[in-house]
Amino acid sequence: MEILEKYKWMLPLLNKLPKVKRILFKNLRNVKKNFYPEGEYKADVKNLINCMLCPNMCRFDCGSLQAAQKESMSPAYKARIGYYLTMGKLDYSDPDFVDLMYKCTNEENCKIWCPFDFSVVSLLETVREDINDKGYMPDYCKQQVANLEKTKTIEDHEIFKTYKEKGIENIESDGDVDVFYYVGCEMMKFPEVVKANIEILKKAGVKFALNLNERVCCGAPAFNIRALEVARNLANKNKELFLNTGTKLVISDCPGCVVTLSKRYQQLDIKLDLKIVHITQYFNQLITEGKLTFKKPVSNEMQKITIHDPCLLARNLKDTRSIREILGKMEGIEVIEPIYNKEHVHCCGWSGTLHLADKNLAIKEATNRIQELKETEASMIVTTCPLCELGLAYGLSEKDKQEIKILDLSTLIYDTLY
Repeated sequence: MEILEKYKWMLPLLNKLPKVKRILFKNLRNVKKNFYPEGEYKADVKNLINCMLCPNMCRFDCGSLQAAQKESMSPAYKARIGYYLTMGKLDYSDPDFVDLMYKCTNEENCKIWCPFDFSVVSLLETVREDINDKGYMPDYCKQQVANLEKTKTIEDHEIFKTYKEKGIENIESDGDVDVFYYVGCEMMKFPEVVKANIEILKKAGVKFALNLNERVCCGAPAFNIRALEVARNLANKNKELFLNTGTKLVISDCPGCVVTLSKRYQQLDIKLDLKIVHITQYFNQLITEGKLTFKKPVSNEMQKITIHDPCLLARNLKDTRSIREILGKMEGIEVIEPIYNKEHVHCCGWSGTLHLADKNLAIKEATNRIQELKETEASMIVTTCPLCELGLAYGLSEKDKQEIKILDLSTLIYDTLY
């Protein structure tokens, strides 16, 4: 019924054009015969075709397109190029066409507008599998894969083992913990946030562990690139780690990690018999249960804030409530919502593979998002994702940096507990 509702505007037009209607339905009946490639392929051809047939309302809300100001960055255009590559009408050796398959932030605004309710992000990933199989993976993706194989993270060094120099306490499991705090690779670049999360968990009396000496990436970058054997190896290491800790609940400060652990592993038939939630959802639960209580109002500089919802948390994990409920229980805070918020949020530019394929375009997307947040006139941007904190920081001008701060919600929680 939802699909019919989205398409009902087309029916009167088709009825007025009987010849067009006959041609359309004839072509739809013969679509597999006329429009599918021969031989083996992994691209989702059916939905690439569906995307090409759509009125493409998603183009008006794609952050990458708005940043590039080029129709070639629209979701449907990328789907067309993916289809033509699969059909052999375009050459995989042309880097312009191949790069376009990676110029996507995974923000999934396209899904909101799609009458078929699918994500162009997912369609592009199926095309990337064929690109990889044919030996045309771009060098910037090869570097990511090399890092994942060498350091087991997306960095060129073992970032989890930097905890000592960053002053992060590494709490090891005794084999029977209640909660495993799964720190994201990129959150290790924000040690003060990790420290705040540790102290909050202690304050709530939670028995938890981090096991940073044994930690590896969740595998999200490998899933994005479609280096699936690398993803499988990381997934199995994480599964073994969880089993050894004895935990039944995994919390993570990175929405991408939560999505990967809870949903992506299933693509590889790797099942985790665990509850996996974002740390904001868990903290909201602890506050509701009375295990965490705010003791003092926020400082003056934090009284007027705006929220940047992480795309994956808002759209993929469908949680826009937790962050607002927590802020609503703090004394002295005024929340000013940006025009694009909750499930309609615009991306920070730093998710997916766009920042690998075209860093300058990703920065432009981040700059556009900062401009939207600045319209609230709030001096504090609160978010709950390390990639968002990285991306939004790129969008700040030198003048902005004097007037605006980007803050992880956890540090705000910590400051008001004591």
